[in-house]
Amino acid sequence: MNIHPWLDDYPIKQDAKYLVLGTHPPMPYCGKLEFYYGNMNEFWRFMDEVYPGNELYSNGCPKLEDIVRFIDESKISVTDLVYRTKTEKFNTDGEMGLLNPEDLNPYLAKWLSESKVEEIFFTSFGGTNSAKNLFRKWYKSEFNKVCKLSKLHVNYIEMYNRKIKLIALFSPSPTARRSSPRIKEFIEWRQAKEDNNEYDAFRIYWYKEYLPKL
Repeated sequence: MNIHPWLDDYPIKQDAKYLVLGTHPPMPYCGKLEFYYGNMNEFWRFMDEVYPGNELYSNGCPKLEDIVRFIDESKISVTDLVYRTKTEKFNTDGEMGLLNPEDLNPYLAKWLSESKVEEIFFTSFGGTNSAKNLFRKWYKSEFNKVCKLSKLHVNYIEMYNRKIKLIALFSPSPTARRSSPRIKEFIEWRQAKEDNNEYDAFRIYWYKEYLPKL
C-alpha cells in the first residue's frame, strides 16, 4: 500500500475558483519538486509559458514556494484523484484500473463543497486511467449516479448547488508525445501553423486557450 505523498498537505483552498485535477505521481517518486507534477516538471514548464513572469520554471528547476505563491494568488488549487495505491511501485498507466472507489481522494467532496471552484481542469482525459475518467468513478461513488460527460473538451455539471465547468487539457507528460500523430486537434492545428508543428507548442497553445485568463 502506498499513500499519496503530499495530498493531505495541500487541501483545495476555500477561496479557490479553479482546480487542476490529476491522477497520482509515479512511484517511487524521483522528482526534486515535492509537489504535484514535479517528477518531470513539464506541467510547470507549460504554465510558465501561459503565465510568464511568475518563475514557475526557473532554470528548469521550479521552486515550491514560487508555485504555492502563484496558485494562492491566482485562486488556483491542485489535487489528485488517487489517494492510495496497491503497490509501492506504481504508474498511472499500468495499475490505475486496479483501483477501487475507496482508493480515491477521500477529501475531494468536502474540499469541493467548501470551496468556490467554478472550473475544473483535467490534465488527462483520453483513456480509462485518465483524470477525467477517474473523476467519473469518483462522481458515481459520491452521488450514486452516472457522470454524463460528452467527448467534447468542455462540459458542465451541477455539483454542490452550483454549475461547474469541466475542461480537458492534453497531458503534460513527455510520454504523451508518442500519441500526438493520432490526435485530431493537433493535426488540425499543425496544418494551420506552417512555422511550428511541435507537439509541445500545440499543448502550450491549448493551455493558453483554456486555462484561466488571470
